[in-house]
Amino acid sequence: MIIFGIFPNASNAEILLNNLSEADFDLSDVSVVMRSSKQRNAFAQDCGPLEGATMSNLSERLLGSGLPPEVCNLYLDALLDGKVLVAMNVTPETKGAAKEMFEDHSAELIKE
Repeated sequence: MIIFGIFPNASNAEILLNNLSEADFDLSDVSVVMRSSKQRNAFAQDCGPLEGATMSNLSERLLGSGLPPEVCNLYLDALLDGKVLVAMNVTPETKGAAKEMFEDHSAELIKE
């Protein structure tokens, strides 16, 4: 199971990662996708459910994850506007806590 969310900027996404780590979530289960992989690499590794995703293949990857085309387009548009996509593998037991943490850090368009 994957939870997705759009964050307004890299700072919000980085704080989320720090808080997830402090709450004993495994950051290898988290993907961070931004227009610039160089900027992403400054605070996040290329891992998680969207490992290896780039702007050129992201639509395919999101569709392959089960998201509908209209949501994929919203996510792509948000990335082009400089926002950050975070995707996280969760279990039924951790989904609620992860979703709450996404919401606490200004995530938009949260999908499960």
